[in-house]
This record gives sequence, C-alpha cells and structure tokens, in this order.
Amino acid sequence: MSTHFCKVGKTTPNKNKKVSLKDLENKYAQFIEEAYNVEQTDLSLSDTLFHEAQKLKQRILNLKSANALNLDAAF
Repeated sequence: MSTHFCKVGKTTPNKNKKVSLKDLENKYAQFIEEAYNVEQTDLSLSDTLFHEAQKLKQRILNLKSANALNLDAAF
C-alpha cells in the first residue's frame, strides 16, 4: 500500500487561525442536533458528537470570559 497521499500524523491544526465566536456557536448547535438525531441508532457516534460539542462549549465560554476581561481592562 502506498502512503503517497497519507497525511495522518504529518499535519497539525493551525492554532493561529482566527475563528469567530458565531462560527463556534453554530458548530456547537450542529453537533448537539446531530448527536440528538443519531442517539437512538448509533450511541457511540452520539457520545462522540456530544463530547465534541462539550469541547466547543468550553472553548466558547473561555472566549467569552476572555472578551469580558479585555473589556474590563480597557476601562
């Protein structure tokens, strides 16, 4: 088997990429909705989607608290 096009382990996510809060909230809503829709048919997929949604929720809360702290420091 040729690994010519395999990128597993060779690429890393771009942490400097700017992501808007609205995009993260939309992704969170999509994960929750899809997890709920597949809950009865594929429980493991549903658990994975809920886990990803929880990670996004934590990231959203961190960004919101960071924005609030930045606003307080400006005054």
